[in-house]
Amino acid sequence: MAELQYRPWGDFGWLLNGFEKKSWVALSCVATEKRSVSSIIELSKYVDWMSVISIDDPDPMDEATHQQALEKSRNAVVAAVSCKATFHQDELKSSLDTIRERVEECVLRSPNVVLDVTCFPKRWFFPILRFLYQDSRVRNLVIAYTAGEGYAEQISENYELLRPIQTFASIDARADHDVAFIGVGFHSISMLTMFGDDRPKALRLLFPFPPGPPGLKRNWRFVEHIERTMKFADGTVEPFKPLDYLQLSATDASQAFDAMRAVSKNGQKTSLMAPYGPKPISLAMCLFSLAAEARDLPEVPVYYAQPQRYATNYTERAVERHGKLQILGYSVKYEGRQIYQL
Repeated sequence: MAELQYRPWGDFGWLLNGFEKKSWVALSCVATEKRSVSSIIELSKYVDWMSVISIDDPDPMDEATHQQALEKSRNAVVAAVSCKATFHQDELKSSLDTIRERVEECVLRSPNVVLDVTCFPKRWFFPILRFLYQDSRVRNLVIAYTAGEGYAEQISENYELLRPIQTFASIDARADHDVAFIGVGFHSISMLTMFGDDRPKALRLLFPFPPGPPGLKRNWRFVEHIERTMKFADGTVEPFKPLDYLQLSATDASQAFDAMRAVSKNGQKTSLMAPYGPKPISLAMCLFSLAAEARDLPEVPVYYAQPQRYATNYTERAVERHGKLQILGYSVKYEGRQIYQL
């Protein structure tokens, strides 16, 4: 197995205190759910300035209710944020130019950046992380994530067709892959279309453990859907034999990165990603793809069916431990050095 490496992560406040006193800026997303507000307000205590982006769903479940909830969240942040802040309202399908502008606004203010991925759609947070991670002006980069609880029964709807996330498409257009890494989440709509002409030789399901109720039931429903589809994908009743499960912590991005590094022989095997499931595991997938690119290893395209409609009550609240908001921090760049490497 590939050698394990230490990559600092844990309580956000503890992690940031590990850096010498610096001036930090943050990039965050305010959404209809309460945990986005809680996360932004808490993070504002640690930074000097932050950019707060609200992203409009192109097809909300209930337009009036959605806008009312989003406005309530924005007002709550404006009233309680502890640092200077700039607010933006953008579309889910904004261009890469717009996303790059939001990143540039942060980088011009400080080389020390916090990216709060709590409520950013993957269509946004993957390219944002790429731009920050590869920008030589960014000296220190910390990812923040606030877990939620009380998930809605239907968290999202109206999925786009499966396609590569912006800036994570395949360039060499290879027809097959040694392994596909699939994050186990709550839905697998459209994801299984990748096993048509582009079927991988092996499949690894990154299973978050322990997911906790009701996540456990939904995760196994996701797995059952994949197993059922793979059994009959080639017209037979034989199961997809290279199917295997990797039980990983739902919050340990470093562990997930090392698991993919080991399975792929340090990136030498060809692979693709489908970042469903917890954000920390998706973070590891994003960093793995970027690390392979940095070493000129076989490219790692990332596929996702982006929802165009999110539940207003996606989660009921942010997770607290002993009366304190549980915000996790992941150091991914320290004094100009990229920490996640192959």
